[in-house]
Amino acid sequence: MNHSVILTDAVFTAARRSSITSHQQTATGQLNRRQAGLPNLSSLGLDLLDASKLQRLIWPALPLLTLAVYATVFSMQIYLLLPLVFVVHFLVSVTFTHDVLHGAAGFKPRSIEWVLFAMSILLLESGHAFRQAHLHHHSHCLEHDDFEGSPAHLSLLGALKAGPSYIVRHWLHAYRLAKNPVQKRWMLAELYAAILGIVLALLVLPWTAAPLIYCVFMYIGTCLYPVTTAWLPHFKPDSSILGQARTLRGKIIPALLFNLSYHLEHHLYPQVPSYNLPQLADRLDPHFDKLGVAVLHVV
Repeated sequence: MNHSVILTDAVFTAARRSSITSHQQTATGQLNRRQAGLPNLSSLGLDLLDASKLQRLIWPALPLLTLAVYATVFSMQIYLLLPLVFVVHFLVSVTFTHDVLHGAAGFKPRSIEWVLFAMSILLLESGHAFRQAHLHHHSHCLEHDDFEGSPAHLSLLGALKAGPSYIVRHWLHAYRLAKNPVQKRWMLAELYAAILGIVLALLVLPWTAAPLIYCVFMYIGTCLYPVTTAWLPHFKPDSSILGQARTLRGKIIPALLFNLSYHLEHHLYPQVPSYNLPQLADRLDPHFDKLGVAVLHVV
C-alpha cells in the first residue's frame, strides 16, 4: 500500500476522506493548462519568464535583508514590531523558495540544490522536502495522495488543528515520495540542520533570545501552512478543472502577499516567477472570461 496514502489518512479524518472521494468522482481532469484548454506560454508571451537585472539582484537578497531587519529590530528592543517584521520575512522567504523549487528564480539546476539547502537553514524546514511534496501537489492536485492539498477538504477549524504537527508529517510524506537517494540525503541533511539550529538557539539563550524567538515565530508560520497553502486557495473545489483553485486579483493585497494570491494562475503556469504573475493574470483574463472563471477582486 502507498505510504503517502497511509500518512494522509492518519492526519485527517474519515469525513475528509469521504469528501475527497466525492470530489474525485466529479472532477473532470488534472489542474493544468492543457486539461483546461488554455494556450501554451509561448502564445501568452515568453517575456513572462524574464526578470530585470534589478529583480534578479534584489529577489535572492530579500530573505537576508528581512532577516537583518529582524535582528536590528530585536537589538533595538522594538519588540512590538517583531511580529510584523517576521511576517514579511516569512512571506519573502517562502515565496522565494517557491520560485526556486519551480526553477523560476533564474538559478542553474546545480545551484538550485544549494539554494534550497540555504533556504532550509533560514526557514528551519527542508527545502528539498518542500519541493518533493509541492511538485507532487501540482501533478496530483487534491487527489487522495496529495498531502499538501488535503486540508482543502477540511473545515477551517480542522485545517487549524492540522497545523501543529503539519511540518513533521509533511517531511515524512515527502521523504516517502522521494525515489532518488540523493534527494533523501538532502532532506536528511536539512532535517539535521534545522535540529542543530534549534539546539544552538537554546544554547545561546543566556546571552540572547533572538534566535529562539526566531525559531518560535518560524514554527508558528509553518503551523499556518494547512490554512494558507491549501484551505484558502483550494477550499471546496468544484467539479471543473479551473474550479480546483482560486485567484485573488488586486493591487495592494496581492502585492502584500507577494503575489501568492494568484494561485490558479500559478498552477496553470508554474514556470512563471511570482513577480510576473500579475502580468500573466492580465493576459489570461480574456480566456477566463470565455470559460466563465470567477475572479475575485480586492483592493
